Amino acid sequence: MVGIRLRDVPEQHVVSETGTVDQEGLEAWLPGAMARVAQRARAAGGLLGSTEWPFLERSGCRDEPVFVTIYEGNPNAGPTSVEVCATVAAGGDRAIPAHREAYARVTKSQVTSGELGGVYEAIEKWIVANGLTVARAPRETYWTDFVSAAADDEVFDVAFPVT
Repeated sequence: MVGIRLRDVPEQHVVSETGTVDQEGLEAWLPGAMARVAQRARAAGGLLGSTEWPFLERSGCRDEPVFVTIYEGNPNAGPTSVEVCATVAAGGDRAIPAHREAYARVTKSQVTSGELGGVYEAIEKWIVANGLTVARAPRETYWTDFVSAAADDEVFDVAFPVT
């Protein structure tokens, strides 16, 4: 079962990189893109971590860099535009407007066992069932090191901005 919640997300300033990739290309491109935007964020005055974003509800956890990956389509269906963002205190390439989002926490095992698509579907069904509307492209908010995480560790959130 997928636990879905709502949260209000403040405006976020980001440095970003956009690529057009399919699922196989995404798996190769994403780690490098995250490293590049993190480097640019540090040069722009600092890459923000999870302690700067209380809406992530990561209290008691180690401070980790926050990345937002926005999907303009489904990379499983073919090449699509994907934007990787690293959060900074001010400036950056652009600002992601404040918004409300429906989201679910994802464990590493959900990703490695092929269950991630079902998480997206569950959130979309929940949005409709609760009288909400998807307002913008879905995103994944990363706040931990996926590679070193254990199978049952929560590794990121899947979210849909809603109205």
